[in-house]
Amino acid sequence: MGLINTFERRFRWLAFPSLLRGLAIIHFVVILLLMMRPQIGLAMTFDWAKILDGEVWRVISFLFLSVSAPVEGTAPGFSSSFSIFFAFISLMIAFLFNDALEHAWGVWRTSAYFYGVALGQIVANIFLSSVGLYPHPEGGMYLYLAAFFAFATLFPNHSFMIMFIIPVKVWILAALSGLLIVVSALGSLPFAIFVILTFLPYLWWAVPVAIRNGRNRSAIAKRRVDFQSKSRASVRGSFHHCKQCDATEISHPDLEFRVAEDGEEICTNCIEL
Repeated sequence: MGLINTFERRFRWLAFPSLLRGLAIIHFVVILLLMMRPQIGLAMTFDWAKILDGEVWRVISFLFLSVSAPVEGTAPGFSSSFSIFFAFISLMIAFLFNDALEHAWGVWRTSAYFYGVALGQIVANIFLSSVGLYPHPEGGMYLYLAAFFAFATLFPNHSFMIMFIIPVKVWILAALSGLLIVVSALGSLPFAIFVILTFLPYLWWAVPVAIRNGRNRSAIAKRRVDFQSKSRASVRGSFHHCKQCDATEISHPDLEFRVAEDGEEICTNCIEL
């Protein structure tokens, strides 16, 4: 984390408060525009040939597409209303992710995380295009997925209501989403390259956290076993043993012990109770 601290001191100006909130609002507006003018989406996708022809905005604009552009000529109706509803729900969830990550990491590190995810997508698409492989035309959804995985890692026991009825812990949803991404990546080399470069900031942060947490759990489990072994050994090596609180003359040398009617010993503290 020393490198991150150094970058944070030198590039404080890169901190962008509520960055994901702002991106989510832009995505919501873009979805509304796509319903009215589908051709707008076609002008925003990543297309390396058109970028080389001068449409340089496509290097960035594909990040503002969280969904594929609808087919031109589609009449608005129930499906459009349904899309708006879920776009609004996604907007609220993005606000939750933004606030939680900024609270846990601070504004600068949260901003740097999303800069890294966005840069990973740009580099991945340029590389894929340069070697003749198919780039990913829309990138907005992967910004949300990166936020989702980070949120699930930090707050694994937070629950979401599936279909507004069934509570499911976020780590379960993240694990299923990650599994689907891995399966898809195994079947497509371009997608695998895109995913690795896109989620590199998450992996760079989460893998050491997972290793550290695993070591801590192992150490805690070892200490628990040692403590229980020592406790059992102290009870076996003692002459007096309280049947109610398990105190012995070794663990509590200031106590006195009496023999109860059933033949078992009891300490003076338990007798008084």
